[in-house]
Amino acid sequence: MAATEIPVAVTSLTSAAPVGHGWPVEYDVLILDAATRQSLACARSLGRAGLRVAMGECFAECDPALPVLAFRSRYSARNVVLPSFAANPAAFADGIADFVREHPTRVLLPAMDGAIAALMSRRQQLEALGCLLALPANPVLELANNKDRTLAVARDLGIAIPKTMRISTPDDVPTVLAEFQFPFVLKPAVSWAPQSQRRLQGREVVDQAEAVTVTREFLEAGVSVLAQEWAGGRREGVTLFLLGDDVLASFAHLEHRTSPPLGGVSVLREGVPMPSDIYDPSVRLAAAVGLQGLCEVEFRRDAAGRPLLMEINARLAGPVETALKSGVNFPLMVWQWATGQPVDRLDGYKSGYRSRWLRGDMRWLRDNYQQAGRPDGMLPRQALWTFISEFTRTFHYDCLDRHDLRPALAELRTTAAAVLRSRSAGAASGRQDEGIAHVQ
Repeated sequence: MAATEIPVAVTSLTSAAPVGHGWPVEYDVLILDAATRQSLACARSLGRAGLRVAMGECFAECDPALPVLAFRSRYSARNVVLPSFAANPAAFADGIADFVREHPTRVLLPAMDGAIAALMSRRQQLEALGCLLALPANPVLELANNKDRTLAVARDLGIAIPKTMRISTPDDVPTVLAEFQFPFVLKPAVSWAPQSQRRLQGREVVDQAEAVTVTREFLEAGVSVLAQEWAGGRREGVTLFLLGDDVLASFAHLEHRTSPPLGGVSVLREGVPMPSDIYDPSVRLAAAVGLQGLCEVEFRRDAAGRPLLMEINARLAGPVETALKSGVNFPLMVWQWATGQPVDRLDGYKSGYRSRWLRGDMRWLRDNYQQAGRPDGMLPRQALWTFISEFTRTFHYDCLDRHDLRPALAELRTTAAAVLRSRSAGAASGRQDEGIAHVQ
């Protein structure tokens, strides 16, 4: 099943021809997961560097009522609609191969776990077509994407992790319940599972019924489950760019809010000075895993302020736009690394830059109203005040760029429409945003 095209009229560059017209237009990079904010940030970064950018997305993975952000960007020279990587990963990979075969493309840059999983087995095929997958080697990816294996590496390195137990069958649940106090967290060992068509996320459980239900859900998706103690402190992350044994750039951020509140999609984050007690563990862990290029290491502090490792992401992640605004151009570094060009070392960045995803923050507010009393939640009145007062503190809104306004305007229109629908439909507001839970 070949890739198909969005009409070129939706982009600002009109020189591109539709697939199948026999014009071998070349691209420097095909960025996938165009509905995500990190892919939009990459398109802008690489487009401004003078590179010819194509964007790809599976409409089946998106809420049809929402815009595919990067398809609206002036920096996208071609918008490519691909088969669903969830429903048919082979067709998804074939669609990309067809596009690359007809339109020589130097670098392929995915942003989401599902796209990465579908492409790992096609790396050699893409390389034979002259297209480089801008990711670490497959064995490294398999290790980094498995939370159980990553935590084992961290444990061997002496890096603090939450109290953790592995659940392989429902029969393990009583043992876990005897060892943990509520609330605690259940996580899938891997986020993209063979029997699931959506990304799996960790969930807090507050009683035995929830623990059994969530465990069964993850196990039926084909993954083992990790039970972890709940840590209620600050969420902090370190993004690294590694080349050999050197760290060429680093950036630290603080997650003020996520949706779901436990630790889902990044909603409000801030660049902060690098905390020494998470930088060294991040570098040691990334080196032990064998990561090269870009990665993000996530921590959460416990009640005593001790940082506990949560996971490592060997891909583009939500903070990339905040890092760009703080002076760290990770997307360009990834492209240079993938194409074998020199990558400059970057010492330092501007801290204090606060970035907010307004639509996501509205989801966070809704979450607090619908799940009052849950861990990481706020009382409704406190949540409303927190949401409103943020308008006086935020420096930047995700997707907003005065030189590339169409993505932000499209999201503003759909956000306003969602608010109007929620007022008229009452309980229907709880369903409006579910389709973008995968956007990070």
